[in-house]
Amino acid sequence: MNYRKTLLAVSIITSLCVSGTVFAQDSTPSTDGSTSSTQPQKSKAKQLTTVTVSGLAASIADSLNQKRDASSITDVITAEDTGKFPDLNVAESLQRVPGVTLERNYTGDGDSINLRGLGPQFTVVEINGMTGVSSGTDSNFGLSNGSRGFNFEILPSELLKNATIYKTSSASLTEGGMAGVVQLETPKPFDYAGFKAEVSASGNHSTKAEEWDPRGSFLISKNWHNEFGLLASLAYADTTYRADSVQGGSYRPFSAVNTGVPASGSILSDMIANGPRYMAYDDHRKTLGSTVAMQWKPSHEFQLTADAILGSLKSNRNITRDDAALESGLNPPLSATVTDGLITSGQFTGVQQRVGTNYLTTNESLGQFTVHADWRPADSWSIRPFMGYATRDAKRTWDLYSFRLAQNGQFDPGVVSYNIRGNYLDFNSTATDFSSNPQDFLLNVFIDRPQEDKDTARTAKLDIQHFFSADSALASLQFGVRAEDDTRTTIQTQQRLNRIAGTAVTAPPGLGSVFTLVNFNVAGSTAPSKLLEADPSKVASVFYPGGVAVNGTAISNLTGYAAEASYQIEEKTLNGYIQANFEMGAAKGNVGVRFVHSQEISSGSSVANIFLPTQAIMPVSDTNTYNMYLPSANLRYNLTDNLLLRAAYSQTMTRPDLNQLAPSVSVHGIDQSGGTGTTGNPYLKPYKANNYDLGTEWYFSRDGLLSATAFYKKLGGFIDTTTFTQMETYPRQSDGVLVSGPIIFTKPVNAVTANIKGLELSAQSRFSFLPVTWMQDFGGIFNYTYTESGASYSQTKDVRSRGLPGLSRNSYNATLYYDNGKLSARLSYAWRGRYLANFTDDFGVPRFRNAYGQLDFSSSYNFSKQLSVQLDVLNLNNAQFIDTSTGQYYPYGVTGLDRRVMLGVRYSFE
Repeated sequence: MNYRKTLLAVSIITSLCVSGTVFAQDSTPSTDGSTSSTQPQKSKAKQLTTVTVSGLAASIADSLNQKRDASSITDVITAEDTGKFPDLNVAESLQRVPGVTLERNYTGDGDSINLRGLGPQFTVVEINGMTGVSSGTDSNFGLSNGSRGFNFEILPSELLKNATIYKTSSASLTEGGMAGVVQLETPKPFDYAGFKAEVSASGNHSTKAEEWDPRGSFLISKNWHNEFGLLASLAYADTTYRADSVQGGSYRPFSAVNTGVPASGSILSDMIANGPRYMAYDDHRKTLGSTVAMQWKPSHEFQLTADAILGSLKSNRNITRDDAALESGLNPPLSATVTDGLITSGQFTGVQQRVGTNYLTTNESLGQFTVHADWRPADSWSIRPFMGYATRDAKRTWDLYSFRLAQNGQFDPGVVSYNIRGNYLDFNSTATDFSSNPQDFLLNVFIDRPQEDKDTARTAKLDIQHFFSADSALASLQFGVRAEDDTRTTIQTQQRLNRIAGTAVTAPPGLGSVFTLVNFNVAGSTAPSKLLEADPSKVASVFYPGGVAVNGTAISNLTGYAAEASYQIEEKTLNGYIQANFEMGAAKGNVGVRFVHSQEISSGSSVANIFLPTQAIMPVSDTNTYNMYLPSANLRYNLTDNLLLRAAYSQTMTRPDLNQLAPSVSVHGIDQSGGTGTTGNPYLKPYKANNYDLGTEWYFSRDGLLSATAFYKKLGGFIDTTTFTQMETYPRQSDGVLVSGPIIFTKPVNAVTANIKGLELSAQSRFSFLPVTWMQDFGGIFNYTYTESGASYSQTKDVRSRGLPGLSRNSYNATLYYDNGKLSARLSYAWRGRYLANFTDDFGVPRFRNAYGQLDFSSSYNFSKQLSVQLDVLNLNNAQFIDTSTGQYYPYGVTGLDRRVMLGVRYSFE
């Protein structure tokens, strides 16, 4: 199928519709996942009440109103005022919704979300009707991990008007979100009457970084009698993030690291902490975002809207790692205490002691441009054409500067001791305290790894709706088509700087020429108050004078590694759907089916002898095509005027992550007897889910709700790894001569079924029932989610079988708010239980995160209709990350996070 012709055809039809003659009435956006328009002559069709959002209490009431009216199971977050989303971070606001948990990066800042126990890659995020392009969520070292998950860091919350979270699907919703869909919307000029302008400025203080940083936003809008409008907004933030961590790393049997003098006795099977280390995280981030919107309504029958979103993120991160790595080559311990198979304390020799600085830079840009029309050519017809283009480009670098302790010309001096104390692992060395003697740390290795991730999408869609008469049980019939061409590219290069073999270890410069000290503090630990690190600004002049490697060192280009990590995947999709919207007395809902045709064209490299100069690199490419039908049904039934029953069924899908689809092949250890290798799998099928939902909602007041929703997901197509043997011809590792032999490959396959079931409970109300007048301005919001999963991974002790990555069995949110029209304040606590944070952390060992709860405060005071001040405090309770390792939950590390304070002012011109 020629997708470019199809995309062009849909675009031409869309353009014709946009410029067509118009003859009908107004249309309004739907809140049930459809593109429906109002139908006034159908008197029994409930109209969405318009609520003017002004302040916290009004935004809560508006969100409830939209949730109540929807046919699907949804939650809505509405801005408290122009450019004032409930939280400074979009993802932080989304976590307040039942069923949503927050993924935080290493500094504690929220960057992506999990929905009903499924990770970020299983939720589609749309912005102004177009699927958000993604540069991937960050890995531990700041490079993209190939995930489809949407990273919210580039999107300032000041640019948004509302967010709608669809937990059940309908045929008219874009496919790809097996967990759900999050729709974000920016302000439009018709949202405001006449002229509107607003400016805000604030200072943000980091208690760990001890810095004040600026943040500000501006919006201007003009509406000419709801016939023509223009709006522009701008948001800027300069933020310093800081976190410190004391870690023991993952655990392995002592036999895995005892490659020096052999140990004897049962200690070989006892578990040892592999990576005692101090980690200091510094992130200086600048974000700039802007929106432009135009609306034109020449008649009641036609409205044209054009939107543009631009964003940029620039980040400089220093991740200091000072460690005593118990990884390999260890001698038998001088002493050891073993408790239940765990070495809880010991003294070791022959231990690498290193100072490493990971210097990470990100320069990311986002651009999205959309145009759509609402056209009513007749009372019973609505036509909504849409065209969009989006691109997101992230240029990242990862520079590692590693130095290794040496004394008297020999590496690894002294005795390293460690002791497990509750959640902490205390360690020390007789040769260094990691805050002094920088001259003893000599060149180990430098690694330079630039990477560019780019995602470009072109979308065209056409939605048509036919309305029936008021006495018909069928309210409307909706159908449409959507075509998209989405290309994602990852390009990486790598090189290393090493000491030349045979050169004295003291010949190249060491840490003493480039060191600096960084403050360090983890409450409850015995760590030093300062750490040695390499200053990236000094490295070039010392180790690359004149752009040439310093004497005693050499640069090697790791083209094999870079080729293996580079790929391109183009996805062409053509979708069509039909959806019947019904309203019969107390019942309202929809039933429909969506057809998805996808073609994936992937390209990468096959790399032989990746570790050696005899490596061979060859391009590889594959094409995969598949079709899917996704039925759905949603029912809302009014048991009484204020008591609703909801039920839903749908099939949803999510495509595999990009790094799994990439056809890249890596083979090593090749001779006549064969070798081993890894490969991606461009023929992976999408994950698929059968979703069942049943819930009830009681709206006992304008801003009061009690609700309960049970859900069950039967999942298929989850990815596991398998091995297979194949005869191949590759260059021999010793001399490059072509030889044939059996290669044992490892690759990802669709082989796992899983299930998720859970319960969401929610209660909220303004306290208008209290006897004292001023107490009636208080209100509360509480929600609780229980989620559990099971899976059939091939390994009997695979921890994912008892809990999918990112899934917390228990989570809840509690908010107490106050709003009297002048003073508005909110105290919010978000808590989630233990979950699997990383299935393959150090040496492929799982890492878990213990229960985490954070208390945040937000307030504002209106001096007048125009002037207000705002005070926000994040992490009031000084929450820490506490991580554990392996299925036995051995202590992995404790991370002390920032408390952030923001003080600002807002002024409105009307």
